Amino acid sequence: MSADTAGVVRQPLTRSDSMRARTPRAAAAAGFATEASPKSTCITWGENKVVDADASKTDTSGGGPRGNVNKYVAVALCFVALALGGFFLSLLDAPKAPPPPPRFGGPRSGGQGRTDIKLQIPDKTTCFTRGRGACQDVGLAKKIPSAATCQVQCLAYADCKFFSYDDRTQYCALCSTGEDDGEACVGASCVYGPKRCRNEPAPSLRGVRVRSRAVASGAATPLEIAEAAVTTARAICDGVDLEAFNTLQTAAEFSALVKKVRDKQVAGYEADHDAFLAAVETHAATAVAILGDESCAPSACNVGLTLFATLEAFLIVVDGHAGRAHVGDPVRQALFDKHKIFFADAKFLSDYTVARVEKFVEGLPTHLIERGVRAYSPFTTVQVKNAFHCNSELSGASQFLIPTVTVRAFNLHNVQSGAWKEEAFSNTPVAGTGGTKGDIFQTILRHEAAHQFDRTMNGRQLRLRNDLAEASRLVEHWPRAGVARGGIGAAEFFKTYKGEIIASQVGNQYLLSTSNQLEHGRLHADEGNFMPLAWFLFDLDIVGEATTATFYENEKDNGIVDTYEVMIERKPGPGAVTRLRVPGCGEWTFSYDDLGMLTGYTWDRTSLGRCIPTAGVELEAYPTLEPTPAPTFAPSPHPGPQFPPCGVKLYKGTINANKPTEVVRCMTTAWHTQKEVRYGCCDKTTNVCKRNAIPIRPDATLEKDLDCFHKENGKWAAHNWYEAFKICEDAGLKLCDVPSAGPCHGDGCQLNDEQLWTNIPCEPGDPGYDATCEAQPSPHPTAQPTEELPPDEDPTHLDLEEDPGLDIHWPPTPQPVASPAACEDDTDWRKNGNSNRDCNWVGKNTGVRCVNEAVEKCCACAPLADDDDDCSDSGTFLKKDIPGKGCAWVSQNKDKRCAHEKSRVECCATCTAAPPADDDDGCTDSGTFLK
Repeated sequence: MSADTAGVVRQPLTRSDSMRARTPRAAAAAGFATEASPKSTCITWGENKVVDADASKTDTSGGGPRGNVNKYVAVALCFVALALGGFFLSLLDAPKAPPPPPRFGGPRSGGQGRTDIKLQIPDKTTCFTRGRGACQDVGLAKKIPSAATCQVQCLAYADCKFFSYDDRTQYCALCSTGEDDGEACVGASCVYGPKRCRNEPAPSLRGVRVRSRAVASGAATPLEIAEAAVTTARAICDGVDLEAFNTLQTAAEFSALVKKVRDKQVAGYEADHDAFLAAVETHAATAVAILGDESCAPSACNVGLTLFATLEAFLIVVDGHAGRAHVGDPVRQALFDKHKIFFADAKFLSDYTVARVEKFVEGLPTHLIERGVRAYSPFTTVQVKNAFHCNSELSGASQFLIPTVTVRAFNLHNVQSGAWKEEAFSNTPVAGTGGTKGDIFQTILRHEAAHQFDRTMNGRQLRLRNDLAEASRLVEHWPRAGVARGGIGAAEFFKTYKGEIIASQVGNQYLLSTSNQLEHGRLHADEGNFMPLAWFLFDLDIVGEATTATFYENEKDNGIVDTYEVMIERKPGPGAVTRLRVPGCGEWTFSYDDLGMLTGYTWDRTSLGRCIPTAGVELEAYPTLEPTPAPTFAPSPHPGPQFPPCGVKLYKGTINANKPTEVVRCMTTAWHTQKEVRYGCCDKTTNVCKRNAIPIRPDATLEKDLDCFHKENGKWAAHNWYEAFKICEDAGLKLCDVPSAGPCHGDGCQLNDEQLWTNIPCEPGDPGYDATCEAQPSPHPTAQPTEELPPDEDPTHLDLEEDPGLDIHWPPTPQPVASPAACEDDTDWRKNGNSNRDCNWVGKNTGVRCVNEAVEKCCACAPLADDDDDCSDSGTFLKKDIPGKGCAWVSQNKDKRCAHEKSRVECCATCTAAPPADDDDGCTDSGTFLK
């Protein structure tokens, strides 16, 4: 395969462009020979060619510079390598033969490592500005190789208008406004620019214009954008010379359109979505034909993999099923139609590996799927970033997000099921005792899926996790004691990265061998260390339902595990687990102190060794202690937090209080998060709509609109219906559920003529009303499982923690502060004079920001109130577990050391004690002091 110096591919890439796995074991798992050196050669799929892996030169002549002898030697060596790889795989219980690669994609990247592929990027010198940043309210992408490819990421989101790129960190911040928040990027390494550059010519190929000038300038209609996507895809199939950067832009613009189709908000078709579906069907049919064309050869280096995956997402959103999107791919089609999981993996994962995913999902409790993996989203996207990687200019990071059109997604690694096994219980007493090693692919899958379980936590579980983390000061307190990252051990790592706790403990351990995690806890508890057992009960709490839970055991066949139903009893609430019955190994009871910390256990021990469930044993359920509360938000006159089946009305904000409120349209999807939908909140008694917190909070101010409900830190935020509902409830108001006595008007916050969320069910005759919803059995039925909030003690709990698997950062839960009567923030104070960094900003990350002046100025930094006023020093506290650095050490320099939150809490008496009295001088208050 040849290429000119500009990187224009002269013939289509085929299945011969095989992905070179990053490790020998991964390569063997994928069915390829491992690389012995940068210049190794090997047979490629489907063709009798010898490819130079370093220079991508192909010799098919039987002679040439390398000669026949070298070629035959290389072929022989490859066969030997493949044979050895197959032998070692058999020892790992891998499939007997690697499955054939799918029609496009497969275990390869279409030219990974090609240094001769160069992006033809137009000159953007006059368009970009050096030395300033933007904001990141739309999102933050990482490891983006250049400012130009960062601009492409902005194209993929309709509400992104500007971007900033940091040359040093390769962070790409996407922004809905042109303002610089002072945090997204600071310094000379920053590059700032708009979504599109003016007067940039529309790229063409061989004189055939694929992206029209209208598409390039942003003036294209939705149908023109769809046409550009399928035209480019067809050109790839026809072997037309394409500029990769042009294709990347086309795919990104198409992705933004697919997200609009998902939300039923396509420009010009807001009131009649069916009309758009009818109009775009010609392009959809073309996409189906392209995806089914055996001659097509998309690759990472021609961006075809990215574009084709986006075509699949488009068809799924249009059809609501995977029949056309996964044409000729029954395994992926069945997984989507059964479990609503879409693979944006460039067909990297084999059918064998995808089948393991289906088995994993089928073993998960319903609440972890509906409230975790797929929460508030029509389907979940599973990504394999490295499958889209070509080279440093056209990396997987710059491509893999484009086919992702849902708010729920997680990334897996480029490894197949059966590659090798990973020890999940390292540095624990049970390591290596049987059942503690898991298939590497399944381990990654469990871990990344378990990241999504964080959002299933209710308020009690979130507090329990944080309390256990604070109490787990030593490595041996943690189930995953062997975790060490960045030079720090498990204790410091998990306290720093709390978002990894459930992913690591539930994902890596509990879902592999529940009995080993329980046994690990029991062995430590018998020696007086109850923390690992307390963590096991926390994991059981997360996975379990009200009266039952699942144990996972005996991994076999590269990741498939047996599941067993166990019985649990909870404290009223439902609360913590107090009793556990496991089939075949008896009953456990657990006791707790008044703070909810585990203090002891009993086990009738009907089995020797660890408590492994026995199949076929019937268990008696524990009696229900109290009626299960209905999953409603009571008392409340409105139907929330259940999203009405026919959608809600969107009203228009107005500046005229006497103007009738106008229904703009019917919004049928609760998870719509575009910024054009904002909201106010209504008084629960008068139904008057309010735009901001004034006068709800005495200290509220309209400076920079910091207290507008639909903003965060003074900046527009994209809130879905559930988030809007929660914010209003937290303010003591409600999301408006009747036409307001006074429509949302005036008073700032930029809501005039904007579309506003409500809690008013749609009715026939409303713009965009979908009559098919009337088939529901009741006027206010329970929301579909994907749109329910957890029916627990904190029913409005949404994402309060970061989602590490997606690099989406949510504001941390603010620490409790003293009552306003006892403590008032200094409203004039700003850290280092920065207008955005006030006490509200400090309160969102007290562990880091409560230092120096903030300790004195902000109530969020005050010591936590204790009802019995018991303020004493901890007898076990050691800063960073360093001997000698206890509360006595803190007392030697209180001004500095009490500024740190943990020291201040653990050494409460030391840090709050008055200065010692001077025997010769009385200690009295000044009668003249004024701050």
